[in-house]
Amino acid sequence: MQNPWQRVLLIIGIIAGLVFVIRVSLVANSQPNEDVLVHMPYVRLDPTPTPTPTPTPKPTPKPPPTGDGNQEFRGIWVTRFDWTTSTGADPAKIDEIVNNAAYAGFNAILFQVRGEADAYYTPGLEPWAERLTGTWGQNPGWDPLASLIQKAHARGIQVHAYMNVYPVILGCSTGPSTNPQHFYYGINSAHGQSGGKLRGLMWNGAGSVVCGTSEYQRASPASLYVDNHLLSVGADLLNRYDLDGLHLDHIRYASGASCDPVSLCRYYGHDENCGLSLSCPLSNGGYRDWQRAQVNGTVEKFFDLVAGRNDGLWLTGAVWPTYIDYWGWGYTEGYHDYFQDSKAWLRDDYIDAIMPMLYSWNTTTDP
Repeated sequence: MQNPWQRVLLIIGIIAGLVFVIRVSLVANSQPNEDVLVHMPYVRLDPTPTPTPTPTPKPTPKPPPTGDGNQEFRGIWVTRFDWTTSTGADPAKIDEIVNNAAYAGFNAILFQVRGEADAYYTPGLEPWAERLTGTWGQNPGWDPLASLIQKAHARGIQVHAYMNVYPVILGCSTGPSTNPQHFYYGINSAHGQSGGKLRGLMWNGAGSVVCGTSEYQRASPASLYVDNHLLSVGADLLNRYDLDGLHLDHIRYASGASCDPVSLCRYYGHDENCGLSLSCPLSNGGYRDWQRAQVNGTVEKFFDLVAGRNDGLWLTGAVWPTYIDYWGWGYTEGYHDYFQDSKAWLRDDYIDAIMPMLYSWNTTTDP
């Protein structure tokens, strides 16, 4: 028979056990559910972007891109299709873009300034965009980029000039007649034609220029003229506008390209305008590596351009979402299909950040 002290100890033990069980249950139930977690990718935070924007205008100048190192880059792409039409553009759309970005908490706008070798800013080297007025090369009477920079910086929002790099013209027609001259004719002057096809554009394995109703004609990354022109456009933007960075899109080959004469001449060790009839080793690993090196070289030159200014500018790139399809999901690959080695850009430190174009979904990974 138990004495009173034994009964007290027994009751204390039972109570302690119940508390332990309840505690374990609460802790277990507080653990995150991995099935509903959203895993955010690594974001490089150096250089530091401008401070978080406020939802109301401030008359103060844009703060410099410095801070405590803990700021986030919350960027949004704004393409030309988001605010223009085939017949023109409304300046009030710029206010709408900035207001919406600030309200949603973004602190950087990646604003498309070059779609198909055109300008959504006062021209320097390329003509006014058709979508600003409905007519190629026509002055709309205002400068969209300058307007956006002024309004965004007043709200503490960065502006990065977003360029389509290799696209020359949408569709299969020749370029428009404009002043300044369209990039299409500069490529023609630099490399000439073969059978009515510009040698300095990307060609497919059948020997045709890559193009289509919704497909760009694209400049050959192997062309020295192309590289120089693109870098000059970037330098012109940085020289004339108070930008926070450059953002590169379409910085890749078209799928199944390129067998253009300029690429083949250079690959086989000749002058880029050698005029020789050369076989296209598109399935050859060495040639494919060489093509990746052409794109890498362009990115690195842009990085040198941006970093050489020593004023905290960013260089970023929109990249193919699947670098290599390690999982067998059936997606096309940036590395193998478009010769875009975006991991090399990060590894070799000649880009500040990459932004994968995560538009697609997969039944294996999405509910």
